[in-house]
Amino acid sequence: MSGSRKPMATDPTQTEMTLYDDPRLLPGVAAVVKFVAERAGFARQEQEGLAAAIVGACRETFSLLDGSESPIKLVVADLPECVQVTIEHSGALLPTAGLDSFAATAAGDESAGISGALLTTGVDRVKYDTHEGRSRMTLIKYCPGAAPKD
Repeated sequence: MSGSRKPMATDPTQTEMTLYDDPRLLPGVAAVVKFVAERAGFARQEQEGLAAAIVGACRETFSLLDGSESPIKLVVADLPECVQVTIEHSGALLPTAGLDSFAATAAGDESAGISGALLTTGVDRVKYDTHEGRSRMTLIKYCPGAAPKD
């Protein structure tokens, strides 16, 4: 229910953004991620943790692009079982978001490794692939009560 007591739509949605390396855009990214996480039923702390992880991943991805004017594509989707955020860029086949440095930074402890970082950021799974000159990282946070499907 929204504040107006009208039921909110529950159909899956997808928001796509093309972002350039401008830090003024990151609060908008955080707002979209928080909204989607709230819509999916996450507690406020989980919403904030997911938004912080995505903003950090965007910053790290831009740092990998080494000052080029190439944009990144961000896709935020709420699916029945999870919130899925994909960060994609073209160019050299570099790890999107510099996964190791992103994970170490998020965990605040470089020795914690990726598993520790995922616990502290509230991200449940990270997928990485490259295809036709595009690098893509997908961060997944499962909805409360939903189990990962393998």
